[in-house]
Amino acid sequence: MLRFGIVSQIDPINVQARVSFEDDESTSYWLPILQTKTLKDKFYAMPDIGEQVACLMDENSEDGVILGAIYSTEDVPVVTSEKQLSLNLENNSLINIDKETNSLNITFENINLNGNINHTGKLINTDGIKSNSDITDKTSSMQAMRDTYNPHTHTGNQGSPTSAPNKTM
Repeated sequence: MLRFGIVSQIDPINVQARVSFEDDESTSYWLPILQTKTLKDKFYAMPDIGEQVACLMDENSEDGVILGAIYSTEDVPVVTSEKQLSLNLENNSLINIDKETNSLNITFENINLNGNINHTGKLINTDGIKSNSDITDKTSSMQAMRDTYNPHTHTGNQGSPTSAPNKTM
C-alpha cells in the first residue's frame, strides 16, 4: 500500500530512515531508501529529517521501502520547467541542466576536477587564471619564453653588455 509520511530519523550509513505517519500516528521500522543505482555505478541521496516522503508498505505497514521525497505546497520546486534537470542544495550550491538552451550551470564555492578537460569554444573568465604548473600554447610555453628573454643582454655603448632589463617575464 502507498503511504505518505514525514522522515523522523535517518541512518546514512545503512541508507535507511524511519517515517512517521500522521493518519494513524505510527512510526515505521527502519526502511531502505530507494536509490537510482547500487551495483557497479553508485548513487546516494538521503532525505532530510522532516521531509515528506512516499513509501510502499506491506499490508501491515511493518515492511516497506521509501520511494522518494515529494513536493508539497510548503516545499516547492525551484525549477518549474520540464526542460530542466536541477540539483539545488540548501547552501545555494546548484547544478542545473537546461535542455532548451543546451547549457549546464554549476554554482559552488569550490569545484575540484580530476582528469583531463577537453574544451572547444571560447573560455571566458572574469577573475583571472592561476596555474601551479607551466602554461603552454600551440607555439611555446611560458617557461620557454622566460628562459629565452629573461637572461638576454642589450648591446650598446660600443657593443658592451648593458644593465639587465628592468622588467623580466
